[in-house]
Amino acid sequence: MIDSTALRAFAAFAEDANLSRTARRLHLSQPAVHAQLKRLSEALGVPLYERAGRGLVLTREGVEVAAFARDAEERARDLVARLRGEGEARRVVLAAGAGALLHVLGEGLRAFARAYEGRLDIVTADGAAAVDAVARGVAHVGVTAAHEARTWSDLEEHRLTEVGQVLVVPRDHRLASRRRVTLADLEGERLVMPPEGRPQRAALDAAFAARGVKVNAGALATGWELVLRLVELGAGVAVVNGSVRVPRELVSKPLRELPRIRYVALTRRRPRADAAALVDALSRNLRSASSSARSSSVAR
Repeated sequence: MIDSTALRAFAAFAEDANLSRTARRLHLSQPAVHAQLKRLSEALGVPLYERAGRGLVLTREGVEVAAFARDAEERARDLVARLRGEGEARRVVLAAGAGALLHVLGEGLRAFARAYEGRLDIVTADGAAAVDAVARGVAHVGVTAAHEARTWSDLEEHRLTEVGQVLVVPRDHRLASRRRVTLADLEGERLVMPPEGRPQRAALDAAFAARGVKVNAGALATGWELVLRLVELGAGVAVVNGSVRVPRELVSKPLRELPRIRYVALTRRRPRADAAALVDALSRNLRSASSSARSSSVAR
């Protein structure tokens, strides 16, 4: 049997993998916390954390145990509330990037919030952080933009939608009046680009390199609003997701050579009912929005 006290201690430790802060949170001494974590690790037969440089990080097994511990705590609170006649303290946590929240998930969140009787908590986190939040049990649902097909260890993927990529330029730019724009047309252009190491930057660099197109970094920025503002200010042109609302001062042109971006929702396997309901609301409303957008495009 798993020691429930040690499991609670590990759930607290997993928040930031810091023994001294965990001890303060639990009102225990640091040696007492360490003893509980060691006891849990020995009972499970696997290391739950390890040293990395001057700090500590969870092992793969530790991440899984942390998620289990948080889920067990939530279920225990729900059980106590039901037994006391207080009703379940329903809560669902969504982790997603600011761009996805503003430009992709809005209608789905609106529909879910109207129907949901519990509390919806939103954590702003980029793709990697959103995946990590779900893996560690900090969030029930994480949304990320997948630039390439992949599998998620211990997580369940729910496809939401696909979004094309577009070039955004000022209205007086030489490409603004073009009916069709290719990557070759961007030769020598200044681009507002994500910093190196970001998934979109890697995808763009690979696409330009494959076609022998050389571009210049006019500015480095993250966040669609900031990117669009820099384009307005003349820092360069930019490639953004087609779901982004473009200001009237700018023009967007589809870049059909670039792959469409898949937005997926991730949950733990066998998600709780509230998490499944949130994913369903996001998926249904995104499909409706995509169908409406296609219909409008055909009408024009």
